[in-house]
Amino acid sequence: MPEYVRPILAESRLRVAVLDFDGTLSLIRSGWVEIMVDQMVQVLIPLPGTIESEADLRAYVTDFVLNLNGRPTIYQMDYLVNEARQRGGEPKSAEYYKQQFLGALETKAERRVDLLRSGEITTDDLLVPGARALLDDLVARGLQLTLASGTAVKNVRQEAAMLGIDHYFEGRIFGPGEDPRTFSKLAVMQGVLEATGSSGAELLGFGDGFVEIENVKQLGGIAVGCATDEEHRSGRVEEWKRTRLIQAGADVIVADYLKWPSLASRLFGS
Repeated sequence: MPEYVRPILAESRLRVAVLDFDGTLSLIRSGWVEIMVDQMVQVLIPLPGTIESEADLRAYVTDFVLNLNGRPTIYQMDYLVNEARQRGGEPKSAEYYKQQFLGALETKAERRVDLLRSGEITTDDLLVPGARALLDDLVARGLQLTLASGTAVKNVRQEAAMLGIDHYFEGRIFGPGEDPRTFSKLAVMQGVLEATGSSGAELLGFGDGFVEIENVKQLGGIAVGCATDEEHRSGRVEEWKRTRLIQAGADVIVADYLKWPSLASRLFGS
């Protein structure tokens, strides 16, 4: 069942919903945290200023990776470059490390896409459980849906189409473009509110990252934190995600969307 962290007071009618993509709807890129942390540990561990054990370094790296979850990947790589310099290294550029990371992640994601194309798995196998029914219900309730991801927008659009969920957003799919540092989920949310004439209290946000949850709360919306067990789709809450999402200000934590009717009754009164 949903975990209500804070009282939900839907005083005004919810009109718009902004959803993250990876880990919130899509599982195509599941495992990205492990890939990024492995990459960063390999860069930092041989440096003269690294005095932690590998286990402690991994915990430290994981912490800052997750704190930046929801922002474009380049910001995490900026942090890596900074950290490497402080430890006495001569790192390559953030763009170089970003391409390394994306190459490894694409290899993993492509294996899943190949299974989908071959018919060995279905699109629902690559969605957070209950995601399609969630989107159907939100549209039926009259909410306008927007997708805002820290993943490159061209990839998000392709993958949303592949999963058969792009039509729910009617072209409102956003993510980093050529210059990822110009992209902001907060700006997307502000644009949605302005375009629809909605107040922050009419915003419903869904995400598995610190940044989008924080942004929703900055604007006065209701934030649903998705703490999915991405690897096993077990229906259990991932504790490390839960902790971060609560810290970011999530009003409610869900493991997936199979219990969405229960949460919907609290949000909409029916």
